[in-house]
Amino acid sequence: MDNQLCDFVDSGQGLDNPFEIVEELKRGFSRFLSGQSDHPHATEARRHQLIGGQHPQVALLACSDSRVPVEVIFDAGFGDLFVIRNAGNTNTFGSAGSIEYAVLDLNVKVLLIMSHQNCGAVKAAYLKDQNFSQSLTELVLDIKTGLASHGVDINNQSTYADACIKNANITARSLMETSAPIREAVKSKKLLIQPAYLQIDPMSIQWMDPFFGD
Repeated sequence: MDNQLCDFVDSGQGLDNPFEIVEELKRGFSRFLSGQSDHPHATEARRHQLIGGQHPQVALLACSDSRVPVEVIFDAGFGDLFVIRNAGNTNTFGSAGSIEYAVLDLNVKVLLIMSHQNCGAVKAAYLKDQNFSQSLTELVLDIKTGLASHGVDINNQSTYADACIKNANITARSLMETSAPIREAVKSKKLLIQPAYLQIDPMSIQWMDPFFGD
């Protein structure tokens, strides 16, 4: 059973079409929501199989928020997802470099960028006269800049919920604008970027228009 699940995970051994890979992610999420998670690729045999290397087909940039356990909600296991997380699922030097590694060295076919409901990092962009550490200040400034460039008024608290949704698309566009390897992979249809928004309660995912060949 373990080897029959999550066909998207192994490059050259499972699904090849990026749209089918996204559908496999959706099926994993549906299993989780229905309480029928298969918990694939969690065996000792799977760990032995992976000791020589990893071949995921999906990279996933998500927020570090503890309410967003990505492997759990997509019913994934060892070797299935190459996960990058930071507060606000933002385009930072570290996240961009990690994604470029996944694209250039691991040949992932899908990059899922997922924002979420009530994101604290996005909320920080709305705070006034708040003192943050130097690194956190830079992160929050990046979020502020991204929101402003996409027409979100951070002086209006009523825009916060929509800002959390838009944050995934903002990061996707930022990565393509600032990273030549990611941009070229999308342009040549070697990589599909799928922005999405996770509503935590009641749980659901809003799947946005992907970037593929743009």
